[in-house]
Amino acid sequence: MSLYTSRLFSSTRINSTLLIAFFCLFINNIHANDLYETTLINYEGRQANNAVEKLNDALRKKQITLEYNDQRGYLDALLKELKIPLNSQSLIFSKTSFHRKQIYPSNPRALYFNDEIYVGWVPGTDLLEIAVADPELGGIFYTLEQKKSDAVQLNRDDSCLSCHASSRTLNEPGFFIRSVFPDENGEPISRLGSDTIDHSSDIGDRWGGWYVTGNKTEIHRGNTIYATGSKRIGKPHKALTTHALKKFFNPDKYLAQSSDIEALMVLEHQVQMHNIFTQRNFQAIKMIAAEESINRALGETGRRPLTQKILKNASEEILEYMLFTDEVHIRAIEGSANFKEDFAKGKPAASNGDSLYTLKFDERMSDLPCSWLIYSGAFQHLQADLKKMVMDRLHEILTGPKLPNNFIHLRSSRARIHQVLVETLDGYPRLTSSSPKL
Repeated sequence: MSLYTSRLFSSTRINSTLLIAFFCLFINNIHANDLYETTLINYEGRQANNAVEKLNDALRKKQITLEYNDQRGYLDALLKELKIPLNSQSLIFSKTSFHRKQIYPSNPRALYFNDEIYVGWVPGTDLLEIAVADPELGGIFYTLEQKKSDAVQLNRDDSCLSCHASSRTLNEPGFFIRSVFPDENGEPISRLGSDTIDHSSDIGDRWGGWYVTGNKTEIHRGNTIYATGSKRIGKPHKALTTHALKKFFNPDKYLAQSSDIEALMVLEHQVQMHNIFTQRNFQAIKMIAAEESINRALGETGRRPLTQKILKNASEEILEYMLFTDEVHIRAIEGSANFKEDFAKGKPAASNGDSLYTLKFDERMSDLPCSWLIYSGAFQHLQADLKKMVMDRLHEILTGPKLPNNFIHLRSSRARIHQVLVETLDGYPRLTSSSPKL
């Protein structure tokens, strides 16, 4: 080997080593970045594609109109157009949102939702708040002016990201549910702390600052006001549910006579599921792009082991939440607003009637512990390599000869979940190498 060739080989090897080291450093720091701000995601500059944008387009073209009423403005018509059920109504009396100055225990904020859209309304305010889980961009936020107009439009409002792209939302645009200790005005008592809630949270830690209605419940923080001088509470108060919201305020101005415990629990599950989809999707997009760049620089092809490992970890995190691995044990909870029945109406179901939308609220929330958000646009638009890995691993969990320890809770339901997905989910593998062992 000549001296020139030796130096060239040595230089190439050093450059390759540096590139690989840079790639490893990038991958290791990917969790710390707000990826939505990168040009690859282009959150602010990219055209969104979701149900709210489609509604806006129809309004611009005069294909539909929204009827205005003097009591609630455009709320009734908006919920109807977005197919959001009225009994999803959840009432928050803590001052923890945009209209905090108008929120009191006597004038709570109402939140309505379906699988992908959330609408907030505070009586007496001049804006409706709308949030949607965009299939490709994560949480996107809009406002609708509560003023009668012939040119109604929902306006995108990225200022919401000051709260909705934080550690509570996994640092990407998303959603979160808080449980606080509110005083008599609804102001959170900051020294007592707060909790961000999902389906793994103890019931006793939930719903501080919320009204909660239902027939059966465990002890929780809801329906309770705390004295300003309270010390940190070791155990939650016995804030029991009630049918009569009239104990607290006049509910007649709202669309439903409930703030149903079943709706609240569904809400808590799905906001975090949306966040996980968004975070892991952005990470996968960024990782694959970085891998392609380094492969081009080195004249190589194929999947790098580190990328494969990160994608595998991401798919496992998605599946652990999607399959309710850490769900808190539920003793007995029952709502009072027919939410459970309406939630399942018209949703995907197998020929035997099984559905991921069938709610239980006894031992666990769902009859079949697999999130209904597997049908969502956010899941369907996961980065292709990540989505395939999730699908293949899900199929393995549901049909393999032995259940992994972290999914052992599926032993009596995985065959039914598998059959539902075979019949209702596009892209789910139909072939089964072996029958699930129960």
